[in-house]
Amino acid sequence: MKNFVFLLFTIVFSLNAFSQRIVQSLNTAWQFSIKNNINNSKIVNIPHTWNAQDPFEGGKDYFRGKGVYQKKIFVSEKWQNKQTFIKFEGSNQITTLFVNNVEVGKHIGGYTGFVFDITKFLNYGEENELKIEVDNSHHQDIPPLDADFNFYGGIYRDIQLINTDKVHFVTANEAVGNIKITTKNVSHHKAEVSIEAQVINHSSSVKEIMVKANLLDSKNIIIAVLKQLVTLQPQENKTITLQHTIVSPQLWSPETPRLYRAKTFITEAHSTKVLDQIASKFGLRWFSADPEKGFFLNGEPIKLIGANRHQDFEGLGNALPNALHRKDYKMIKAMGANFIRAAHYPQDPEVYKICDELGLLVWSEIPIINDVTDSEKYHDIALQMQREQILQFYNHPSVIMWGYMNEIFIKMVFNNKLSSKQKKAKIKTTVSLAKKLEKETKRLDATRLSVMALHENEIYNTSGIANIPDVIGWNLYFGWYSQGLENFGAFLDRQHQKYPDRLLFISEYGPGADVRIHTENPKPWDYSEDYQLQLHKSYINQVKERDYILGMSAWNFADFGSSFRQDSKPYLNQKGLVNFNRSPKDIYHYYQARLLKNPFVYIQGEHFTDIYLNNNQEKANFTVFSNAEEVNLQIGEVFTTAKVKDGLAKFKVALPEGTHKVIATAKGEKHERTFYIHYRSNLLKNIQQQPITVNVGTHVNFKDFLSDEVWLSDQPYSVGGFGYVGGNVFQPSSTKFQGTSFNIKGTQNNPLFQTMRESIEAYKFDVSEGEYRVTLYLTEPNSKASVENIYNLSSAAIEKVAGIRDFDIKINGKLAKENLNLARDYGALRAVTLAYDVSTTQGVIIEFTAQAGKTVLSAIKLEKL
Repeated sequence: MKNFVFLLFTIVFSLNAFSQRIVQSLNTAWQFSIKNNINNSKIVNIPHTWNAQDPFEGGKDYFRGKGVYQKKIFVSEKWQNKQTFIKFEGSNQITTLFVNNVEVGKHIGGYTGFVFDITKFLNYGEENELKIEVDNSHHQDIPPLDADFNFYGGIYRDIQLINTDKVHFVTANEAVGNIKITTKNVSHHKAEVSIEAQVINHSSSVKEIMVKANLLDSKNIIIAVLKQLVTLQPQENKTITLQHTIVSPQLWSPETPRLYRAKTFITEAHSTKVLDQIASKFGLRWFSADPEKGFFLNGEPIKLIGANRHQDFEGLGNALPNALHRKDYKMIKAMGANFIRAAHYPQDPEVYKICDELGLLVWSEIPIINDVTDSEKYHDIALQMQREQILQFYNHPSVIMWGYMNEIFIKMVFNNKLSSKQKKAKIKTTVSLAKKLEKETKRLDATRLSVMALHENEIYNTSGIANIPDVIGWNLYFGWYSQGLENFGAFLDRQHQKYPDRLLFISEYGPGADVRIHTENPKPWDYSEDYQLQLHKSYINQVKERDYILGMSAWNFADFGSSFRQDSKPYLNQKGLVNFNRSPKDIYHYYQARLLKNPFVYIQGEHFTDIYLNNNQEKANFTVFSNAEEVNLQIGEVFTTAKVKDGLAKFKVALPEGTHKVIATAKGEKHERTFYIHYRSNLLKNIQQQPITVNVGTHVNFKDFLSDEVWLSDQPYSVGGFGYVGGNVFQPSSTKFQGTSFNIKGTQNNPLFQTMRESIEAYKFDVSEGEYRVTLYLTEPNSKASVENIYNLSSAAIEKVAGIRDFDIKINGKLAKENLNLARDYGALRAVTLAYDVSTTQGVIIEFTAQAGKTVLSAIKLEKL
């Protein structure tokens, strides 16, 4: 492999020794080791991260430190007359390059590109060693300090080797060599285009050159040729500007994302020999924003609706090939979105290219998140990040907003250890940095809007920081972190009334959702797809009712890695419209029904096709997403029609037990899904074919996709049936979660164990005579629960022990488990299963008797042997 790589480099650079710029991928076959431990190295390809797995195994203790990449390349003697660079698209977060054991340079920051000039470090006609050290350790002077996502380490974007003539476009700068294209005074009639290129002469002699730009329209037809003669002294760097006015421009928009192209050349002054060449795309559009009427593109009002997007993917971390970036944004566009917030950092260059091509408007931001360090170095690095972001993505017509802070006071607000004096100092340095960032943003690009995102707290207004950017994005979670869906619109109205000149945007909203959870009675924090639908529907309606809101971006397009989170799936933020592997949740299709213009119809229930009715008197509920006025539904011989409201058509149909194909049609579009109807009243008599599985202490059904078992929502006991006797749904006062939000060790089915019934007296099944196996699913939800053995304590001592839980279990009157203390016997927050065989002549009853504390049960299964 090594010899093949050397040979490839030799061939490529020998053949092209006298041509212009050559860009060669350096992604393949790097020797990688952690902490420079060469004895424990492996061969990897870039993009690469060393944190693709460990944040999802050990949580917040994933490795943050130094990784080392090494390889050798053969450098031809003919390179001596060339200039050579290595370009990184992104590497997190301190990257140091060595060539032949000599340090070339260092870059700080994990989310923008950078270039090193390695010309003077090369040995020509022989092998050269490249070594790259990357460190993703926490650093107090490097943003982000703290955030709800993983700080993956590694060279996680493409890396290239660039070879140019001695006279070339400047490459090793904060713009990573991009030509700057500015469009001004754009209208339906004309557009002024300015091309700004930096050229440099690295040779030892004076050079007469021609800088030339061919402008091509969206059909690849040359519409203008621009030229300028330039004289360059040795080592001189000059900025050249070429200008042209395009008549009757082809405008860029989400519906018609037409792109122009500028092919910019350096040639010798009196010949056609090309010394360097760069091709750049750009678009012609104009926009404005009004605090009463909202956002306008090319003179037309447009409500910006889309999602935020993190860049990681299941099994890959953030080391994604361009094809997966493209797939994500094609899904976002197919959802009907016209907007994306690239949260919370500049994303891969491919992303901005894709958004240009697809027609997605972009809010791009730097990772100044949650907290700021009061140091000159932190401020300087933040400003550097903003410069790099703007200069690297300046040409993209999709970008309309430059962001620079997200929920920047949230850590301070929840830090009870900070004194009043410390909080004032924190506010002062944060406001100071915001003003610097705003000034730098406008210096570099006065054509776009500046923006920051705030969390629901008045401190942003009282501190004055909300007055600094052009646009205020509110991250609002009413109905999730805050009470009441209706309070969302009320909050916005108050803000608009108090600050009528502010441009307002809804930058984040949404609940967590687990596709394994379903209910007909959704509630906040139950993690059901059903509550996710309820909240998103409400938010869309409330935003559409308010013209003054520029737009909204759901949090988040996809579930993403967050090592400190536990929830129903540990180490994930589950607010995505699609899963971590990009399989859609139902809510993704709901957005299609609300946003797409072409006819659309979709039957809800991709992940839950088993419908459990109480009996044959209860009708089955079906919900269809559509943008039509009405939807027709066919189930066997049953035909029915329902009006569509807010993208939903709802049906109630009486159906017998069994399999049913459901077909929905609207405006010539059709969607079908097969459902399975079950009656709870028949489960006991059908137990031989299907065990009874109950998700105790909760109103939601849970499906184990591995076993295909559906764990039914709980119910009280009634004669002839099954259910609980006594007790209460476990609901800690310290959390909004339905049960405990902690990760339960020893299971992949967290929702089954996180909810429970406390102080339960019994669980009854009125089954017929026979042999049965009853399996109890339990966990101790209190992480600090006592492990004391009550038999070693006096009665008085027991009363003084906080958090002790000790109980007996009887099955049909026989003691099955005595003195069960889950924390002592198994450990707190651990999944426990206890299975018992029982022979009965009539019914199975499991009794729970507390000796100390309260009894508890999370789930129960009864099966016929």
